[in-house]
Amino acid sequence: MKFPFIVAALLLSPALMADSLSDGQRAIDKTDAAGQATQSKTEKLDDKTQQLLNEYRQIQAEADQLALYNRQMEAIIGNQNDELDSLARQIDEIERTERGILPLMSHMLDSLEQFVALDTPFLPQERTARIALLQDLLLRADVTTSEKFRRVLEAYQVEVDYGRNIEAYRGQQEGVSYDFLRIGRLALYRISNDGQQAWVWHKGLGDWFALDSGYLRDLRKALKVAQQTAAPELLVIPLPTPSSLQQGASS
Repeated sequence: MKFPFIVAALLLSPALMADSLSDGQRAIDKTDAAGQATQSKTEKLDDKTQQLLNEYRQIQAEADQLALYNRQMEAIIGNQNDELDSLARQIDEIERTERGILPLMSHMLDSLEQFVALDTPFLPQERTARIALLQDLLLRADVTTSEKFRRVLEAYQVEVDYGRNIEAYRGQQEGVSYDFLRIGRLALYRISNDGQQAWVWHKGLGDWFALDSGYLRDLRKALKVAQQTAAPELLVIPLPTPSSLQQGASS
């Protein structure tokens, strides 16, 4: 008879079914856990991939900036090399110019010295000393060529200005003190300290000639105007002409 066996089987089936359900639940839980672990790994991989992608983009941007910087530096270095070549050429030109300008300045001073010697003899000590100082300056190694040239040109400018202004100064000739009045380069007068005698320099003959006493009043006024102690006014003063030789005698 089979009934007892069937009944026993039926009696055992709930327990077996419970075990089967427990095994199935555990399998499902295990599968879920595996899925969650896989999902976590996948998310971590996604995060790592995104991080690597961001790092790659940052590195690529830095590489692009570095490439641009290198191109700019190459251009700058190229320009600097061009400037260095230009400076080298300029230095060569300056050296050649200096070799030519030093003799030129020496010749200019020689010409200026001759000019002063032949010019109207006003401020002789001052003008001679200026030229002597410049001649010494040309030999100094601690003064640049440009400064030497500037000083030589300045001396020429001073001589040019003498022809554009009037000047009064006191000086000595042969141990005697006089007041001198210069009207540009047109005329040079010598007046005694007491204002009672006056002479005019005649450049053509290279000598002083006494003036008529009738000019003394205007000469004294002109002297004060040049000294800026009197207001400018129209004055009549003699010029060194050939006719003046007939009016006075050499002192």
